[in-house]
Amino acid sequence: MEQSQIERERATFLAHDQHSLGLPSLFYGSLRAPEVFELVVGRPMADVPCEPVVLHRHELARIIAGDDFPGIFPTEDNVDLHCLLVPGLTYEEQLRVAWYEWDEYKLSRFETTDGRQAQAFVPDVDAIHRLHGAIDFKPWSFEEWRERNLTAAIPNARTWMSKMPDISAKLCAAE
Repeated sequence: MEQSQIERERATFLAHDQHSLGLPSLFYGSLRAPEVFELVVGRPMADVPCEPVVLHRHELARIIAGDDFPGIFPTEDNVDLHCLLVPGLTYEEQLRVAWYEWDEYKLSRFETTDGRQAQAFVPDVDAIHRLHGAIDFKPWSFEEWRERNLTAAIPNARTWMSKMPDISAKLCAAE
């Protein structure tokens, strides 16, 4: 990615007014991997309260377009989706997650089977379609992804997070 494009993305990110809904975060994809979580959030997963939760009538799928984009999608099937609920992220950590998920993902609200509200970034299907043209959907598994892609995901996450803009102005505005 060329420097001017990175600067445009940084400016767009900083101008965006919704990086958090003020709810616990729900992780279903790569952020469930402790190695990726630490690079993105900025502290080890073991230092953050996390708990497994379930979303009823939701499933994981990936959008095949350019890169694969895993996401949560509602289904009529009687299936449960197991995710990770992280209630203790600071505003700065939520901004870091928003940067990691930026551009092809949008923030959405979910209700866990025990009635708690949570926020998660899910693929913005319309934006992905505009960027990549034809798209297709396939099943996605965190366990399979971890086995096949985690090793490559770590340097990719490190590189992407190193391009994050200075968020001090956002942090001051939030206080």
